Amino acid sequence: MSLDLFTAFNSEHLWLKFSPEDLAKAQEISESCSLNGGRHQAMLNALSSLCLLKWLKITYQEVNDIKLELDNYNLSTMWEFVNGTPIVINNNSTRLILLPQESDDLTELNISQEWVDIPRFRGDYFLPVQINLENGWLRFWGFITYEDIKNSGIYNDTFYQYILSEYLVEGDINLLFIFEKYALSSKAKYQPLPILSDSEKNHLLLQLRQVNSLTVRHHCNFIQWAAIFGDDVYRQHLYQQYQPISLGAWLHHNFNQAYTQGWQHFRDLAQSLELINDFPSLPPNGIIMRSGEINLQYIYELHDEQQLKFAAQRLSILSPDSIYKHQALQALNYIMNKSHDDETRWNAAEGIWRLEPNNPNAGLWCGKRINLGVDVNGFSLALVIGLLPKSDTENSIFFRLYGINDSYTLPLNLKVNIMDENTHIFKQLVARVGDRLLQYKFWGKKGEYFWIQINCGTTNLSEGFII
Repeated sequence: MSLDLFTAFNSEHLWLKFSPEDLAKAQEISESCSLNGGRHQAMLNALSSLCLLKWLKITYQEVNDIKLELDNYNLSTMWEFVNGTPIVINNNSTRLILLPQESDDLTELNISQEWVDIPRFRGDYFLPVQINLENGWLRFWGFITYEDIKNSGIYNDTFYQYILSEYLVEGDINLLFIFEKYALSSKAKYQPLPILSDSEKNHLLLQLRQVNSLTVRHHCNFIQWAAIFGDDVYRQHLYQQYQPISLGAWLHHNFNQAYTQGWQHFRDLAQSLELINDFPSLPPNGIIMRSGEINLQYIYELHDEQQLKFAAQRLSILSPDSIYKHQALQALNYIMNKSHDDETRWNAAEGIWRLEPNNPNAGLWCGKRINLGVDVNGFSLALVIGLLPKSDTENSIFFRLYGINDSYTLPLNLKVNIMDENTHIFKQLVARVGDRLLQYKFWGKKGEYFWIQINCGTTNLSEGFII
């Protein structure tokens, strides 16, 4: 990056112009954060840090060892929850905290408490940055010191942040290096935070498991939050809870990520919650399965999709204790291989799963218990995802939501939004009186994202997946 790419304005502020390549690199870095969480925040931080580091290394070549303090992965575990990027200079002796924003309002500076009161992340200088993505420029509107924050900042204990007037921001960023060179800003003392035990941290992780990543830091006091955020291992564990579940890993029988986020094989979940897993999941249109009505040989003569679907529906509710189990499995596998219709194949796959869960044609089924919280009397749900290969590049998805209260019914007007990777809703389901489950089948290309959002009263939960 050459100095020709920088745009100068009649201002004491530093203005930098970023290139399409800079933006693309920042977007690539930000993809490790969740789409409905910190991804955009991560992109702004990555972009501003890329540009500032280039400028610093060109302009202040005499400054030693200018670099990001952490690698991209650990930065992502921060950006998921908090705005700010630590940059270290002079052999890690001085820490700059970059604070990007898109707002045109520069009347005040908001600084997350993590960068001020967690000792290992405490900044010496704080640099607010205004970013204009449409026109391709960044405006570094100065810096403020740690002492100024502590002496003049207004602390907001609701949002865990310090608020400072624009008049406290020194507009010329070049003065920062004069401050540093002549030690005009002393290294102020700070108070260490109380230490929490591993058992206390583990308990907190369980409490925070289903809280939205954008608000998770407000669901415990700052001492508790600082213990999680300031510990690389626990912060990474919390970060992983918000990453989309990789369904592709399931096809390779890798469930490690899912297990860490509370998922388990559906049969285990059904047994632990006493789910009525023999309840017909796909309505049999009033047809009752009777042994005397089964003509399995006739199935192998079927070629019409409607007839195959009808046969799959009937066989899908066959009891695992049936004397026709072996013959039914053969017939269902035949239907799976013969049919190209998603509805038919899912009926057949579920029938195979009931009879032989480990059969390759049974699909992969995992579930997770979700508690809706005190606002709806602690009502719990079982979220189940089924996965079935459709082609080399596509997979079929079966979404199902059970009620697991005493009556097995869902709360009235419970709403489920199924969203694409841009969070556009492509299917909405609403529970009616007496509904015991909601379900929907769809397909997607490998590598695509989708989100499931569950709304009930004031409770809003979401789960992300990558196909």
